[in-house]
Amino acid sequence: METCVICHQPQDTKHFPDYNICTTCHDLLEDLMSEYFLRTIQNKGKDVYKGYQKYLENSSQYISDYKKIQRNSMQQFKQIDDRLRSELQSGGPKQRYIELMLDTLEWLKSTPEFYNYYFKEYYVCPTCGASIFDHFHKHDVGDWLIISCEKCDTVIKKFYSPKLV
Repeated sequence: METCVICHQPQDTKHFPDYNICTTCHDLLEDLMSEYFLRTIQNKGKDVYKGYQKYLENSSQYISDYKKIQRNSMQQFKQIDDRLRSELQSGGPKQRYIELMLDTLEWLKSTPEFYNYYFKEYYVCPTCGASIFDHFHKHDVGDWLIISCEKCDTVIKKFYSPKLV
């Protein structure tokens, strides 16, 4: 049995073909990545937009544009790290969760290529080809946040109860 690359516990299920990540750490990663994904597409920063528009038009810029998904990751790490460490110091009932989240955050810091791996299918709508940065719609359905294409209503990504961590 494989062990999780984040918490080093036995891996119960293979959630990512290229990474050994257990279900607990997978869920924590989903929380972190959903927050980052939403911030990225909502901000529609000029650099991010131009980079991915260029990527879509000319895939020869693959490496430099692909790295742009990581551009604000250090700021994201710092914000989440500060919140988690503050919560950890308060010694509340979520201590184990916060410790695992900090481990997951540290793993993301040391594995920046995971951003590209995780987001590789979310740049454009798979049905109509519209840029997600320009044409996305988000809505809640029960405990799920749905990101869909604004043009054709194809579901791009579903997140279970995403909260700011």
